[in-house]
Amino acid sequence: MPLHRHDGFTLIEVLAVLAIMAIAAAITIPVLDRPLADARLYTDARQMTQVLRSARQQAITSGKAVTVIFYPTSARYRVLGETPTNLQKDIRFVGSTTFTTKYGSLPTCAFDPSGTPGSGGTVTLSNGQRLLYVIVNPVAGRVRLSETPPDGW
Repeated sequence: MPLHRHDGFTLIEVLAVLAIMAIAAAITIPVLDRPLADARLYTDARQMTQVLRSARQQAITSGKAVTVIFYPTSARYRVLGETPTNLQKDIRFVGSTTFTTKYGSLPTCAFDPSGTPGSGGTVTLSNGQRLLYVIVNPVAGRVRLSETPPDGW
């Protein structure tokens, strides 16, 4: 009686392929982590830039001062009277900020009704590998995002 051989893979072949795939994944995943960390940093920095621009515009249109408070030790910030915004995982403030106006002991950026900040300053954000700077011009109140620190640092 002839033996019939069935087409398919042996257990050893399947395990060998799984081992190769696991090794490839172990090499690839750390390579993908850096772009994801950079994307989180850029997202948080752009969001902070937008919050500051919106606060400036709100001060101009409402005719009332609007203040953004920074909480460097807890990685969050907020417009006074609104819910805080938390930075994403692994994104943190570097140091405090360079704003000289304070709300208690916390650094702030306060825009007056003309859109001028009480003081200009810079918030530095980091993901542990890269730095981004959210810069508020002290004269015009222009808010910008930069990969390089402002002049005079």
